[in-house]
Amino acid sequence: LSPRAKQLAYLKEHEEDMADFVKSLSPKVESVQFDWDSMKVGQVGNGTPQGGGYMMTVNGRINDNKNTEFTLGIPLKRNLNEVPEELVIYEMQPIRILRDGGWFLYE
Repeated sequence: LSPRAKQLAYLKEHEEDMADFVKSLSPKVESVQFDWDSMKVGQVGNGTPQGGGYMMTVNGRINDNKNTEFTLGIPLKRNLNEVPEELVIYEMQPIRILRDGGWFLYE
């Protein structure tokens, strides 16, 4: 398998843990849908010349509402092609909802 396929398989293997993380962000979250095609792997900047490391990100939505979105990040320790040794999840973009012509925090 390619590195991307291995990383995607890893995320799907941990889908329930990731969904539980998103549900913990708001009591209004009943279900979580991930957009697996949105998975990206890249270098994270932190303002220093060496950068902040590497991160896998994946987008999703909640409650089967196409007007919601969020982004999760899973850090990689060494390089762009690795699979994490342990699952660590960051909220890269909070849950938002599209209404009144703009994106607002989901409350």
